[in-house]
Amino acid sequence: MPAKASETEFADKDAGLPAKPAIGSNAVAESVSEDLPSLGRNENEMFEHPVEVTRDAHAGVQKAEAVALVWPLWALYATYAWIWMCFFVLGLQASISANIINYVYADFAAAPQVNQAYVLASIISGVAQLPIAKMLNLWGRAEGFLLCLAVFIFGIVIMAACNGPKSFAAGYTIYYVGYTTTNFNLCIFIADSAGLRNRAFAYSFIGAPTICTAFTGPLVAEAFYKHSTWRWSYGSFAVISFFILAPLALVFKFYQHKAEAMGLFAKTTRSGRSVRQSVAHYVVEFDIVGAMLLIAGFVLLLLPFSLQQYGYAGYSSAPFIAMLAVGICVFPAFVLWEMHVAKTPFIKWELFRKPSVVGGCMLSFVIFFNYLAWDTYFYLFVQVVYDLSTAHAGYMNQIYAVGSTVWSILFGLWIRQTRHFKYVCLFFGTPLLMLGAGLMVHFRGTQSQINYIIMCQIFLAVGGGTLVIGDDMAVMASADRESIPMVIALISLFGSVGSAVGSAVAGAIYTNTFPKTLLKGLPAEAQGDFLTIYLGGNVVQMNYPPGSSVRNAINHAYTETQRLLCIAAVCIVALAFPAVAMWKNHNVDKRQNKGTVL
Repeated sequence: MPAKASETEFADKDAGLPAKPAIGSNAVAESVSEDLPSLGRNENEMFEHPVEVTRDAHAGVQKAEAVALVWPLWALYATYAWIWMCFFVLGLQASISANIINYVYADFAAAPQVNQAYVLASIISGVAQLPIAKMLNLWGRAEGFLLCLAVFIFGIVIMAACNGPKSFAAGYTIYYVGYTTTNFNLCIFIADSAGLRNRAFAYSFIGAPTICTAFTGPLVAEAFYKHSTWRWSYGSFAVISFFILAPLALVFKFYQHKAEAMGLFAKTTRSGRSVRQSVAHYVVEFDIVGAMLLIAGFVLLLLPFSLQQYGYAGYSSAPFIAMLAVGICVFPAFVLWEMHVAKTPFIKWELFRKPSVVGGCMLSFVIFFNYLAWDTYFYLFVQVVYDLSTAHAGYMNQIYAVGSTVWSILFGLWIRQTRHFKYVCLFFGTPLLMLGAGLMVHFRGTQSQINYIIMCQIFLAVGGGTLVIGDDMAVMASADRESIPMVIALISLFGSVGSAVGSAVAGAIYTNTFPKTLLKGLPAEAQGDFLTIYLGGNVVQMNYPPGSSVRNAINHAYTETQRLLCIAAVCIVALAFPAVAMWKNHNVDKRQNKGTVL
């Protein structure tokens, strides 16, 4: 049953739009005739067929529109509450994992597979979001969500049951791909059900569970470590995630079937293809070859740095040079494949004609490179140097997440009221991000109180929260309804590449700084324990009492490493200024969605 008139009017008003007059009235005719020349195809469709599913849209977009056209406002609010709970579960699991994985790493101290899994997971999860975006448009939001959730749970099960570093690395890669794509699906749900003017606030509010999980996650992780095992910290969420997240898809399927019964949406007929024909069709439709080339290029380009970190391939060794050279050559091969062979290109290249999309992708790379540069070893740095417990180190590690979430809610309200965001990002968010990383160069180490580190984290959180929300809004405001999953996938891809590059750079700095500084600072009697201290991680390092000569050497090694990591983080932020300057100064007071939306 469609939303009542009062509910629809309320939802449109909340989205910053005037309530729609009756169809066929003179007011509508005059409004359309005056505004039609200045509106794009998407806006024209909103005016011409406001209560109908877009006929020439893909099936997934039609399903999303059908749901919005029939559900009442209370169902929209209830679904948002459910999505909030889904984000809480995913955030809690991620927070526990961020705190417990250091102990997993200590169990596999001599194995490089765990660090390589970080690089592989970042790349594959970023690239995977592009075909997922296509899947959401072609098949449907609920179908894509359930598939990604299944991958997420499968990865968790592998990690919980693994018996060595190789199986853990494989499980982690699958888990992280499922985790990021599940989050991606939830973000698309928000984009489908929130008007552009309210979307920044909706995005930031749905991320509010971070405020809760930042404090509960470290405590739960510590409880698992002390009273159970790290395996159960993963395995328990295989059950929890299924029962909390899976029913969300049923909500969308319920209202989709309701729209079918009302005649608003016609169920797609079967293609008539055989299984083999369907496989061949989707290999072409999703451009699997292009995806494999892109993944191979990034993996071969970044994986050598992970191998070098563990001494498996030096900078001048044949494996390092060979992988780097082949990785660079794969990218031209990918471009040639997309231009001359692929029937359905993997990337929607016409989107890069829009400066806001180009700048958004560039900024996404910068934000995640900056974050991974200073954050990769930040947990170990604050725990060991300031002698913090697992819970307190977890709190320190969550300042950025909590601060950026709280600030992004306020910034979302700012965008709703002012309808603009570009210049706040350019003249406030970007300088503050640079200031936070720059001050950490000076205030790191035992010579400064931990309060100064907290201050730097707050600066980074406010700057990062401003830029992340602004980045999302810039690409979504420049896209039509059908392109929104793709532009979000694109900035996610560049963010994942930035994460992988930042992680590789951080690993290279750590490898070439920490062990040398540690060995140089250790007293003569402890030189023989160098490898045990280095490879044992925080578990071994914190066994040495604060103030001892060995602990002082460890602290100095962390301090010097963190200084170089923060310098790298500051340098990359310089690219954020031209990235934001490329954006169009969008006015978000326009309509993108049909039906009852926030």
